[in-house]
Amino acid sequence: MAKCPNGHEQRLGLKCKMCGGPLSYRESLEELRKLPKVVPDYGKVSILTVGYRRLPLPADYEGEVLVGEADLRSAAAFQASSIRGGSWLDFQRKYRRDLQRWMTIVGMKKAAEKYIVMDTTSPLSVLTLSALPTLEHTAIVAIAADQDSTPVEQNTSFVALSLALKKGIPVIALSETFEKEMLFFTEDRGFVASGDALTRLLEPLLAAADDIMDLLERDLKLGVKLHSLSAIVAGSKSVYGIATNAYTAQNYNVSLPAKPDDYKTVYSLAFSRKDQAGEFEKSFGVFRNRKFKSVLSAEFRFHETSSQLYDLMTIYGLKGDDLLQNIAPGYEAIVNSVPELSAEGVS
Repeated sequence: MAKCPNGHEQRLGLKCKMCGGPLSYRESLEELRKLPKVVPDYGKVSILTVGYRRLPLPADYEGEVLVGEADLRSAAAFQASSIRGGSWLDFQRKYRRDLQRWMTIVGMKKAAEKYIVMDTTSPLSVLTLSALPTLEHTAIVAIAADQDSTPVEQNTSFVALSLALKKGIPVIALSETFEKEMLFFTEDRGFVASGDALTRLLEPLLAAADDIMDLLERDLKLGVKLHSLSAIVAGSKSVYGIATNAYTAQNYNVSLPAKPDDYKTVYSLAFSRKDQAGEFEKSFGVFRNRKFKSVLSAEFRFHETSSQLYDLMTIYGLKGDDLLQNIAPGYEAIVNSVPELSAEGVS
């Protein structure tokens, strides 16, 4: 700020308004060199979709990694050009460094909680995981190959899931068949399927982002990295009656097949009116004691909503790598033909 010989400061002018002395701008030049510190707000939740079109989810940042006709980069998208006959290895070799640079530029590390929604049968899944920097408070919602998938899809999914678990990133997995058959009711659009159903399934997850990340990171300390889920979306008493019936019903539609001994943790989140909280909590206790009495950790968490309908989501922590073993035959069939497409050495 300019000063007169008597030390009076003034923003603009040739003479001081207080004493009439001439203003000197020479000393203020040094202050002009000091640029204001930029402190960007990266928000609380960021979502990166891989192998999917960007899902319309409530997040502070939404990005996507996808394949298109040409290489394109923007603040919200990393588009790799299609590679004819390309495997996950071809995309990884060509784009890994570029994707690492893009993730740094868009601030992947900055949001408080990071969710990656990933189709692990897509070659982009291995590329993304190999380029992903070490991130805190990160989870993956993965569409995983199953026994109905092709050997190529099983190979790609096996490598992607192996890499995610190797990096210690918690995974909530949905089998490819489960994802294709999802059908949910919504209050504003009626029944939805496919990508719209996935969006509707993820909405309560993100509404409880703090709780979900807390529970997944707790499981990591117990050695549990892989999870499945079951859900009732837009449920009501007129359909299910008491909450115990709702818990029983949703247990018949779990995103991954598992044996009773495979379950290590079970967590339930209910989204409903406040006056229903007690009933849901009590019913979860009954459900847990009937089905999962020997699990290492179990907890119920409630989120109040104003809707007459409720969402009920249960997340199950699973033992070991049974999911990988289920798709191992297809993975090995490809590796036997093309040894380079092995999960060994991928990082």
